[in-house]
Amino acid sequence: MLEGKIIKFYREYRNMKQKELGDGICSSTHISKIERGLTEVSRETIILLAERLGIQLDEEVIQYKRVETLLLDWQETIIKKQQKKAEDIKQQLESIQLLHIPDFYRTYTLVLTRYYLFVSDVNQVEKLIEEMSFWTDLTKFEENMLLHIKGIYFGRVKSNFPMSLSYLKKIKLEHYANQECYYDLALAYSFLNSSVLAFYNASKALEFFTKTRSFSRMIDTEMLMLIQLEQSEDLPFLISEYERLIDMTSDFGLDRQRTILHHNLGYLHLQYGLFREAGNYYKKAMDARNPSDPQYLGSLEGYLNALTKEGNTSQSKLLNLLEEGLDIINSSPDSIFYYLFTMHRYSILGEVERYYHYLETEAFPYFEKMGYGLTIEYYAVKLFDYFMEKKELDKANQYARHILRKIPRKNQFV
Repeated sequence: MLEGKIIKFYREYRNMKQKELGDGICSSTHISKIERGLTEVSRETIILLAERLGIQLDEEVIQYKRVETLLLDWQETIIKKQQKKAEDIKQQLESIQLLHIPDFYRTYTLVLTRYYLFVSDVNQVEKLIEEMSFWTDLTKFEENMLLHIKGIYFGRVKSNFPMSLSYLKKIKLEHYANQECYYDLALAYSFLNSSVLAFYNASKALEFFTKTRSFSRMIDTEMLMLIQLEQSEDLPFLISEYERLIDMTSDFGLDRQRTILHHNLGYLHLQYGLFREAGNYYKKAMDARNPSDPQYLGSLEGYLNALTKEGNTSQSKLLNLLEEGLDIINSSPDSIFYYLFTMHRYSILGEVERYYHYLETEAFPYFEKMGYGLTIEYYAVKLFDYFMEKKELDKANQYARHILRKIPRKNQFV
C-alpha cells in the first residue's frame, strides 16, 4: 500500500518510533503492518496518522507519482541532450521530499549519474559509480542501465573504448528499452577502427533518434556516420555534408554539435594534408570549449598537430601549446593524450631518436593494450619504415603484421 510507504518514510524522517506515532490511534504492531502493506486500514486511521506526521497524504500520493513521472522525463531529456530542461527537472526533483524514499533511490542515482556524465562532472560520476559497485540484487533494468553508464564513462570520459565495448555489448534491450546505446556502440567501434560495425550501429541509433524526434542526437549520429566514410576519396562530398550539418546547427542553435563538427572537419582536413584549414577548424572547436571539458584536449592536440605539420608556427608557441596540454593531463599516464603530447615534445624539439625510442617502448605498447586500431596501424607503418631505413630488419618485421592490411597513408598523427 502506497500510503503505508509514505507514512513509514515520514515517520523515519521525523525520527519517530512506531509506538510514538500510533499512541492513542493504534498499536505499534498495527503501524508496522500498515507500513508494510499487510493490513487493511480505515480512512480515518490514515488521516489521523498523517495529521500526526504533519502531512497531507493525498498531496503526498500525488507527489510520489510526480517523482515517477519526473524521473522518466529527466532520463529522456538527458538522452536528447536538452541541458536546460534537464537542469530544470533536477531542481524540481530535489524540491520534493519523497524523492528520498527508498523506492526511488536506485533509479534516481542511476539517472543522476547519467546527468553528471551529460554535464561532464567527472568527479561526481566516479563517486556514484564507486557507490553503485556495492549494490546487490539489481533488477534487470538497473543492471542494464548500469552497464550503459559504465560503457559511456569508459568511452566518452576515459577514451578506453575496448573497456567501453565490453560493457555495452552485454546490454539486453529486452530489459532496457533505451536504444541510445546503439550510438555508444557505434562510437566505440569507430574509435577501434571497425567502420562497418560503427556504421551499422549508428544507423540503428539514427532510427531511434528519428523516431523519438531527438534532433540534436540525429545530428550527432549523422556526424558519426560521416566519420566512417572519411577514408573515401570524395573530399568535396564529405566537406559539403559537414557544411550542411553546420548550417543546421546554426539554424537551431545547437552550439555543442557545431563545435564537434568543427573538430571533425579539422581532422578531415588533417587527413588530406590541408594543415592550415585543419588548424583553423581545430581552433574554432577549442575557442568554443572550456579547458575543463574532456573534449577540449582532443581539439588542442589536433590544433598543435596541424600547426606543427604546417611549419609556419614558432617553436616557442608550439611548446606553449604543448605545456597547456600537459598541464590539463596532469601527467596522468592513463590517457592516450599523455603519450601523444609527449611525442609532440620530441617532434617539436627535433629529437628524432628519442621520439622513436619512446614510440617503440612506451606509446605503441599502450596503443596495443587499449586496442586503438587506426592509431596502431599508423604508428606501425612509422616504426616499420624507421627500422627498415636503419636496416634493423628484425625490429621492422615486428611491425610488418600490422601493415599487411590496406593502410590509408593519409592519416595524420604526431
